[in-house]
Amino acid sequence: MMRGCFLVVAIAVTGMQVASAQGLSATKQTGPVQTEPRMGISAALGVCYVSATDLVDRVNGTMITTERVSGFTAGGEFYGAFSVPASRDWILKLEYAYLIASYNVPTISPGSQFSFWLHMPTLVGQYVLIDRGIYNVKGGFGLGYHFGSYQERYGTLDATFTGSGPAIKLDFEANTAFGEDFYMYIGADFRFDFVGALTSENTQIAPGGVVPTLNFFSAGAKLGFTFYL
Repeated sequence: MMRGCFLVVAIAVTGMQVASAQGLSATKQTGPVQTEPRMGISAALGVCYVSATDLVDRVNGTMITTERVSGFTAGGEFYGAFSVPASRDWILKLEYAYLIASYNVPTISPGSQFSFWLHMPTLVGQYVLIDRGIYNVKGGFGLGYHFGSYQERYGTLDATFTGSGPAIKLDFEANTAFGEDFYMYIGADFRFDFVGALTSENTQIAPGGVVPTLNFFSAGAKLGFTFYL
């Protein structure tokens, strides 16, 4: 997953360099171009690093791990969004992201599993920082209400916990043209989720009978495409 993150960043940097070179060429020929914002549909795959302190403490407290779990774990993200211009400088974006991650740690119990996943719908307001036709850059802030699950399996225990709660997001996005309507999408974000205490129908909520929470911070990068309508 670490290699995947480096790959996304490397491709993103290369894409921005190409876009910058194209932008300089276009500016020399025609001057700066300011385009009217358009509705867009985006889809992307991403990687992120998640810090869920309560889950880390819970896994480390199971007494079956032979090594301690680190504070951050890598996860994969599937992303889609629909954006609508609110004005020349502001964009409203409704997005959905599905995040899945796990703690891969040696244990004395074969087949042990500690994983979590979240459904993350979010409404984002973006300010258009740069729009030169062949590329654009936006930054924004979002609010959402997310739904998460955490599953642990070891020994005779097999429990799944679920919960929901509010979330906030800082959002950065760049698009570079492959054609008139088809663009490469490069995204980065920082999330703060407050899913809170989880519940489970399974009464076996060891260790110590403590119910876990799914509050977390994450930082991620995404690469995909945007189609403008």
